[in-house]
Amino acid sequence: MQFIALVSILMFSLSAAAERWVVATVEWPPYTCSKCYRNGAAAEALRQVLEKKGISIELVFYPWIQTQKNGGKRSFVGYFPAWKDEILPGFSGAGPLFSSPLVFLEKRDKPLVWQTLDDLNGKIFATTEGYGSTEEIARKVRKGDFKTLSVLSEESTLVKLAEGKVDGVLMDLYVGRYYLKNIFPQYQNKISINPRIIVQKDLFFAFNKHSKNKEEQFNEALKATNFEIIVDKYLKNVP
Repeated sequence: MQFIALVSILMFSLSAAAERWVVATVEWPPYTCSKCYRNGAAAEALRQVLEKKGISIELVFYPWIQTQKNGGKRSFVGYFPAWKDEILPGFSGAGPLFSSPLVFLEKRDKPLVWQTLDDLNGKIFATTEGYGSTEEIARKVRKGDFKTLSVLSEESTLVKLAEGKVDGVLMDLYVGRYYLKNIFPQYQNKISINPRIIVQKDLFFAFNKHSKNKEEQFNEALKATNFEIIVDKYLKNVP
């Protein structure tokens, strides 16, 4: 009986360790990144949380619209990370997990001078197709106070800004720093980061309708690990 019990425990342990989640994600360095150490700060936090439950992850990188679309397939658990307003109908958001400080990137020779967003009426901003923003900015876009130029990737928004085709770009502070230092160092004399933080936005894991039980596992694992502390620790060491 003891032998049978031991075999059962070993089989259970191997089964738990073998569980693997396939997660759709996007190039959003330094949070999620195919070429970053451990795939970025948010990916590392996700990995450490799930390890508590003996679960490994496989991240599959897509452009954002495809990330959301593929995250709904049965072969995926969902997509990650996402602001609350980026969680599509049919998905449920687990979190908040960590927060993202949003800022404007601007042209060095024409900085955005503002105290309230009304001061920026008439400006043109590059936006990434499918990305969320803030409620106030979305409202101003609908009213026509802000004009937008939609592109397929966050990198393209910076190209448009460097070319002088837009006045600004809404972006996470750390993402902006990463791009200017590591991806577009040639733009550092053209683009700067506006010093005002617009808002801190919470980020979530978007679980699809096929993964309700996995969301429960994830929420249970979160109780044993502080997700944001892992993210912050990683960000402090980003080159």
